[in-house]
Amino acid sequence: MAFWNKRADAVGATTQRTSVIPMSFQSWNYRFLNGKFTEVDVIATSIDALARNIAKIELKSVRHTKETVSVNDTTSDVARVLAKPNPYMSQYDFIYKLASLYFISNNVFIWPEYDKMGQLVALWPINYKNFCLKKTDSGVLIAQFQLNYFNNYTIPYSQLIHLRNKFTTDDLFGDTNDALNPIAELSNAQNQGIINGIKNSALIRGILKSINVIKEEDMIAARDRFIEDNLTASNSGGVMVIDGKFDYQNIESKPYVVDADTMKEVKERIYSYFGINDDFVQNKFTSEGYEAVYEGRIEPYALMLSQAFTDKLFTARERGFGNVIEANMAKLKYQPMTVITRVITATNQLGLFTRDEYREMLGYAPLGPERGGDEIMIAVNNMEADDQVNQDKQDEKNEKKKEDKEFDNE
Repeated sequence: MAFWNKRADAVGATTQRTSVIPMSFQSWNYRFLNGKFTEVDVIATSIDALARNIAKIELKSVRHTKETVSVNDTTSDVARVLAKPNPYMSQYDFIYKLASLYFISNNVFIWPEYDKMGQLVALWPINYKNFCLKKTDSGVLIAQFQLNYFNNYTIPYSQLIHLRNKFTTDDLFGDTNDALNPIAELSNAQNQGIINGIKNSALIRGILKSINVIKEEDMIAARDRFIEDNLTASNSGGVMVIDGKFDYQNIESKPYVVDADTMKEVKERIYSYFGINDDFVQNKFTSEGYEAVYEGRIEPYALMLSQAFTDKLFTARERGFGNVIEANMAKLKYQPMTVITRVITATNQLGLFTRDEYREMLGYAPLGPERGGDEIMIAVNNMEADDQVNQDKQDEKNEKKKEDKEFDNE
């Protein structure tokens, strides 16, 4: 891509004039499980399930005013790029990619691209083979990447958005997935064992033994004739006829099968590592099960996205004026209809939601402000909130008039 070449040339011109020395901490390198980490089916499906659900998160630029009112930003450069991060990815693709790389390597890097005017024009997730962080003699951190489809590139670390998982032992990077290696290798060994067992059991179907000593070419011809006459699809009757000069001994083929309990234990250990379960992967979860995964996995990820993007895409002054990147997910939108109706029934007398928010829960298009979609609803003959307040005031006046009239009559 052109943006890499342009950026790399600019950074390279700076770094070539400085002597680069390794940082005091050990350089971190991205590693696969023997180069085939994502080829273990249970791991691949676990990461896919997490990424698909995390990709439902919507990134928005929002400003919080002093009156605690949130105003959605739809016109700034940040808002436009969040809606379409780069020419090759939708927001769903972008967040899915980030989540996949996040759980594979525990470290994700995003490069914000700016034009000459300082306007944000794109966000690029960096899909790399190897990564190394170094420090110049002037104290500047430099990130060096070897990409999958491009050459090596050098970028100042301060320009990157860095998402970290399992941020425990290192000062800057998430830990590797070495803890997953043994169980991943066991899962891979199970799959290979089943395949090899089936192949081996199908190689030898029987032994055709000659009673007398015969020439080798006669023995080979007898074997081929026996197979053609008895062990092919043309022998539809299922009856074998052999010459008295030969004795055939059948070998029973038993495909190798790993017991179900062992396979289940391996799966559950992998699911436990990623904080999910089989129902989540198989899309059989209940609303309670989904809520557990949401609070344990998806919500912390959304919080991390919000803080990381806010810190890098806004200056300190802009953050001081209440500008933030919110990573929200309409949980009710993906819940069963019975759950949605219970929520609506429980809240429709409290004045918590507008007409359009209720319509969004039910999957309908918004009405818009011009048709009253932004009006808060209260379920008293489907009154609007303002109408209900006015009605309460009128009722109070009528009650006071009634009391005054009764007092005058006395």
